Amino acid sequence: MLDTILGWFGLGSVSGVDVLFAACAIIGTVLFMLYFILVMLTGAADGMLEVAGFDFEMDAAGVFHMFTLQGLLSFIMMFGIFGLAVSQSGDSGNAVLAVLAGTAAGTASMYVVAKVFQAMQSLESDGTVVHNKALGARGTVYRRIDPNKPGQVQVEFQGALRTMSARSDDDAATLETGSLIEVVDTIGEILIVAPLDRKAPTRKEEE
Repeated sequence: MLDTILGWFGLGSVSGVDVLFAACAIIGTVLFMLYFILVMLTGAADGMLEVAGFDFEMDAAGVFHMFTLQGLLSFIMMFGIFGLAVSQSGDSGNAVLAVLAGTAAGTASMYVVAKVFQAMQSLESDGTVVHNKALGARGTVYRRIDPNKPGQVQVEFQGALRTMSARSDDDAATLETGSLIEVVDTIGEILIVAPLDRKAPTRKEEE
């Protein structure tokens, strides 16, 4: 069966250690591309691994950040490609050199792929707004808050400056645009705010 697969890629004539290189190149490339496509399009690859009970993602510092599923697949792929290229470039005495070249190329690819996926992960952001995390945040009134009527405030929480619907903690008070406020409570998606010169106690302070 392996000979048939190699034949599809024009590698039916390889023998000895070249069979290993060719198999690694083909299998590694196919699996790596499939994994990459799944991650890019749907993120399904990570979900399938979690369902299967595997977790190849490691956040450890140093060299261990390379030992992820995508890193191992890239190693197999580049080990096979470079090993086969070196082996086929000379006589059969190049087997050791081919193994060394494949190992070096595979290790380098693991490092590069790890850096690429780390950069991709750092660009990802969770757009879900958790309103409770706004408690204690300070900002300004963006649209005037009238008595018993909502307005809007701009406050920074979850790493971003956000414009949110808000009401005053004092139903009889008016907060003019530009007033400095602090979030003291939340009701659903509405922030309850108080002016900084008269801040009501927060839930945490009451507890």
